[in-house]
Amino acid sequence: MSNEQKETLEKAQQVSLAYLKENYGVEVEFTDHKFLPADLSHNVSLSGHVKNNKNTEITILVNYDTFEVQNAIVPKEILDQKK
Repeated sequence: MSNEQKETLEKAQQVSLAYLKENYGVEVEFTDHKFLPADLSHNVSLSGHVKNNKNTEITILVNYDTFEVQNAIVPKEILDQKK
């Protein structure tokens, strides 16, 4: 992974953590990521779980040009807590 990709990934993770904390009140630990093909989209997919609960999986999609969250996939019990 290039330094540019590492920096992009770190910024996407920071944006995602803030988004999930602000909108759902959860702290997340990311365990995997995938840069989607640039000819399809300029997004990075981050997946992980709620801290201290590895069974509660979360996936979030972030545009790496604008660092805006495109989509968040969260379990229903967390979705019901949305602020």
